[in-house]
Amino acid sequence: MQVKIGEKIKDLRKATGRKQEDLANALGVTPQAVSRWEANGGYPDMEMIPSIANYFHISIDELFGYNNDRNRIIQRYNDEAQQMLNNSDDMTECIALMRRGLEEFPDRADFKTKLACALHKQGWKNKGELPNIFWEEAAKLYEELLPHDRSCIIPLLSVYSSLGKYEKAEQKASEQPDLELCRQVLLGNLGSIGSINDDKRAEQYRGNAVLELLHAFQKSLDDAIVCNDELNNSREGLELLLLTRKLFEKILGTECYGFHSDLCFIDMECVKIANNIGDHEAAMGCFDSAFEQYIKFEQWKNGKIRKWEERNDESRNDGNSDEHFTSSLLRSVDLSDHKVTVCEPSFLKKTVNSFPEEEKKLLTENQKYACIFDH
Repeated sequence: MQVKIGEKIKDLRKATGRKQEDLANALGVTPQAVSRWEANGGYPDMEMIPSIANYFHISIDELFGYNNDRNRIIQRYNDEAQQMLNNSDDMTECIALMRRGLEEFPDRADFKTKLACALHKQGWKNKGELPNIFWEEAAKLYEELLPHDRSCIIPLLSVYSSLGKYEKAEQKASEQPDLELCRQVLLGNLGSIGSINDDKRAEQYRGNAVLELLHAFQKSLDDAIVCNDELNNSREGLELLLLTRKLFEKILGTECYGFHSDLCFIDMECVKIANNIGDHEAAMGCFDSAFEQYIKFEQWKNGKIRKWEERNDESRNDGNSDEHFTSSLLRSVDLSDHKVTVCEPSFLKKTVNSFPEEEKKLLTENQKYACIFDH
């Protein structure tokens, strides 16, 4: 068995929400040294191995990948929690599950994130109660996670707003860096001005920046149109979304690897605007497209779960990923660096409500869409 300790260190660091600088400071080495280990460009001294294992609260055997029981248990916790988050409105069991998981693995940032998400969701069942203990605890968890995972800013702002802490939400949002100062854009700029001496890595950084900005653009445009009464009720708004969709398809290529959800969300907004302007035929076509993207997202997600299960079997894990965008612009993108938005059947069901009764009846009785309404 080939031991790739650098990849193991990278996986552990990301799973626990730590930066390369955090590990470097704890070990008394430079962040560049940690970066080389994770890129398999070198190995830590053997004298450091016990310190690295202690830092991540695992055994040396686990660090070298000789013990997969821990990984299987962690994956089982994550899978069960995600299934509850996706398919249940009552988060009581999910909250209890993640609390047990954190008792067993107290440093797991992914467990804390799922617990916060479950608490946030459960808070809606107690809306109006003061204090809302679920939202209060979710806010504390997201605040703890935020320095290590900047993506937590989005649910944190949502929780603040749910709690009526509007000024705190605005202040926290204003403290975040400008768009051009985000990690992906800065690395992409370095790759463009020749500061990266590895052409493939430079291409990867540029692709990562494009993908991250594309995702952010979709979300911002969607919000801007939905909150603009004129665009939300005009063909101009519909045409803007359809143009955005074409841009996505052109940049992503034929394989989307989870970004089907972005296309699905665009299609669902097209449905609502088309119905608002009375073009129900166009709305039906956009709904069918949204459904197809949802199915592709589910197939991709289930494939990822199967690969995680295979990854826990060392005899079947070669450490390589076969996921690569087909477009020349993104062919070098590292997909592990990107988070996708989860697409749920409930989103499509809600979209159906924008149709008149006749079209709504056609959709709900169509066996093609039965999987949406069975949830």
